[in-house]
Amino acid sequence: MKINIFSVGIYFVSSIFICIFVYEQEWYKLLGVLLLDFLFFYHRKYMEKIYLNELENITDALEQMFIKKEINIKYENTDTLSDKILTQIHRINAANNGYQRLLQHQKDGIKKLLAEISHQLRTPLANMESYLTLLEDEIHVKEQREYFEAIKCSEAKIKFLTERFILAARMENKIIQIHKIPSDLKETVAIAIFQIYKIAEMKDIFIEVIDERVDKCIIEHDANWLSESVYNLLDNSVKYSPNRTCIKIFLRTNEMFSEICVEDGGIGIEKDEENKIFQIYYRGKNISTEEGYGMGLYITREIIKKHDGFMKAKRIKQGLSISIFLPKTGTN
Repeated sequence: MKINIFSVGIYFVSSIFICIFVYEQEWYKLLGVLLLDFLFFYHRKYMEKIYLNELENITDALEQMFIKKEINIKYENTDTLSDKILTQIHRINAANNGYQRLLQHQKDGIKKLLAEISHQLRTPLANMESYLTLLEDEIHVKEQREYFEAIKCSEAKIKFLTERFILAARMENKIIQIHKIPSDLKETVAIAIFQIYKIAEMKDIFIEVIDERVDKCIIEHDANWLSESVYNLLDNSVKYSPNRTCIKIFLRTNEMFSEICVEDGGIGIEKDEENKIFQIYYRGKNISTEEGYGMGLYITREIIKKHDGFMKAKRIKQGLSISIFLPKTGTN
C-alpha cells in the first residue's frame, strides 16, 4: 500500500512537470522527466519481481515443511528479511525433524517393550491355563472344587486385564494397524452378537437387530476390529442392564455415514458424562457394584477413529444410546 501511494505521488508530480515543460516547450527537460519516469517504472517492476520471488520461495519452503519433505530452497545468510525468514523456517524444520525422529525412536521402544511384556505375561498365563485344564478332572472334593474355581476365575481376570492393558497401551501409542476392505456391516455386527450371546442369555437379555436398510450396505472397514468395537458396546449394555430386558441394535444409513446404534435399558449415565465415558480408565458415576476397568469405550473410540469415524453417546429416558458413525463408501 505504501509503495502504491508513493508511486502515485511520483507520477502525479512528474505529470505536473511534464505539463509545465510542454507548455514552456522545454523539450530537454521534458525528455529528462520522461526518462526518470521510465527508470522509476522499470525499477519498481524489478523490485516487485524480486519481492514476489522471495514470497514464492518462502511459500514453497513452508509447503515442503508441511508435507514433511526436505526443504531444497537455497538462501544466502544475509540481513534481508526474506533470508531471515527462510533461515527460521530451516531451523524450525530441523527441530521438527529431530522431534519426529525422537518420537519414532520412543514409539519403537514402546512397541518393543509391549512385545516383551506381552510375551512375559502371556507365557505363564498360558501355562497356568493348561495346568488348570489338567487339574479340572482330578478334583472331586467339594471344598477343593471351590478353591479351584476361584483360582480359575482369577486366572481368567488376569488374562483379560493383561490383554486389555496391552491393547490400551497400543491404542495410546498408535501402534495398531487397521486393514479396511469392503465388507457387509451387518455380518460384522453379527460376529459381535455371537460373541456376547451366551452372556446375554444368562441374564435373559434379548438382543434385537433393527435394520433400517432394505439392502445390505458394503462399507470399507476392518471386520475384526470393528466387531471388537461393537462387542465392547454390547458387553457394557449386558453388564449394566437388568435381567429380562432388551438391547436394540439399529443399523442406519444416510448419504454420508452408516450408523451402528446400541440402545439399552440399563443404569445409563449422569448428565455431562457423554464425553467423559470415552476417556481411558473413566467409570460412570452410576456404576458401583459391577466390575470394570474403564478401558472398553476408550478402545472402541480409538478403533473407530482409525476408521475415520466418530462416536456419540446419548442419555435416554431409561438407559443409554451409543452410536458408531462410519464414512459411507458405497452400497449394494
